[in-house]
Amino acid sequence: MYNMATTSPKLLAFFASKNPWMVLLKLLPIIGGLVYLLVSAKADWNLLYFAIGIACWSLFEYITHRWIYHKKIKNKNLKWLLDTFHLYHHNTPKDYRVLNAGLFLMYPLAIIIWGVFLLLTGDVVNSAWISLGFLSYYFLYENVHYLIHYKEYKIGYLKKMQLYHLHHHHKNWKKNYGNTTVIWDRIFGTYDKGYKSLILNKEQRSNFIKKP
Repeated sequence: MYNMATTSPKLLAFFASKNPWMVLLKLLPIIGGLVYLLVSAKADWNLLYFAIGIACWSLFEYITHRWIYHKKIKNKNLKWLLDTFHLYHHNTPKDYRVLNAGLFLMYPLAIIIWGVFLLLTGDVVNSAWISLGFLSYYFLYENVHYLIHYKEYKIGYLKKMQLYHLHHHHKNWKKNYGNTTVIWDRIFGTYDKGYKSLILNKEQRSNFIKKP
């Protein structure tokens, strides 16, 4: 399979992270910069714009998974990059190097998103609040994606999202694109309740990071 993980594994140190803690470490300069901007501007709390940022990431997560990762990409170089974090991940779930994003994915995305929010709001402070919400929920996403591949859960939110995500992995690639929420799948008609009855077999259980 032609992708970064198989052809240029050393590059994964820049494009991927070993775990969510490494993601946080790499995000801190961006978050620190946004907080510094807000403090310098003596900005009031704006939970509305922060919540808009959260909603934007959850939608972006769905759009990326459904219409970018699952799109047949003709450009060889772009396919080489994107397949590393999706098609390769689908086919090789035991390779935990590709579960979380790295610097060369985070920073360009953060700059582009900041620019988009700034253009839409026309205000540095408001765009900073939206960006903070966006990055906060992004960090939650990185944690959830890692944890649902870490071990098998018996109850709660992680159990639900684990079955939801693994149903997408093992049963139907055209349904259940959300990693942290089912809302957008319901809105766009890609929700499959069959995940509720998913029973993992021995081989699928062997793919977890933490072994029984």
